[in-house]
Amino acid sequence: MLKTQCFLIVAALLLETPIAHAEDACGNKAATIVQQAYPGAKASTDGFRVGDASITLPTADASGDDPHALICRAWPAYPQWLLVAVPLMTKIDDDGNEGDLDVLVIDRNSLKVQSRLRLHARMNDDAVRIADIQFDTARYRLTPDQSAFGLRISLEGSSRPDPFGEVDLSLYMVDHDRLRPVLDGIVTRKNGGEWDTQCAGTFDETHRTLAMDAATHNGYADILVTEKSSSTTASVGKNGDCQQKISKQDQPAYRLSYDGKTYPVPKALKPLE
Repeated sequence: MLKTQCFLIVAALLLETPIAHAEDACGNKAATIVQQAYPGAKASTDGFRVGDASITLPTADASGDDPHALICRAWPAYPQWLLVAVPLMTKIDDDGNEGDLDVLVIDRNSLKVQSRLRLHARMNDDAVRIADIQFDTARYRLTPDQSAFGLRISLEGSSRPDPFGEVDLSLYMVDHDRLRPVLDGIVTRKNGGEWDTQCAGTFDETHRTLAMDAATHNGYADILVTEKSSSTTASVGKNGDCQQKISKQDQPAYRLSYDGKTYPVPKALKPLE
């Protein structure tokens, strides 16, 4: 009973940073998208080869279980466009992975690339693995005529005694047919802790939410970041059960203002390096 209760405590902690499978809007067009975006691509067993990099196509059930597979998502703010993320993997190994990430905005009808951005080494990981990639198409309205979209990358640690999870969000916009980052990484969810793998330990969780504000700087809306944090302490009680004590705290909101090129992110909110 003790081990079961302790396992549930840790499992609940890890689920606070969910790895939500991104819905896939590629349909049966994924191969055509790759061929349009990479004219020199050569077909392989599970996708394509582009130079020394491999591209994995999404599975038929679009389950999203493979963080190294291409994903697509419709962009409600601009219905004529489709968002595509293409991991270009040069190494997939138990010891770590390496690769770039291509972010594309394509025409939904012709499937031609309208704008793109190569994120060099963005797929590199080791002990802390990339577990999921998904687009965020919430209403990030920067100006009356310009909206951004988000890209969320979920990370998971491999240590059982020291569990760790993090979701990093970056925002991008199309600026005169050029795709550029306007917010280069903010942690929206984070959890971690230390325990004896039986019961005793401490765990911390942080959730952050972004909202566009009416105030502007350099023509772009401010972004308000609200934060909720909690800490859990687990210990063995007198009856042998694993007990937990939770304390919650709401933090003061952060205001991110556009400096003419980007939204600078305070160090306290930045992703793991």
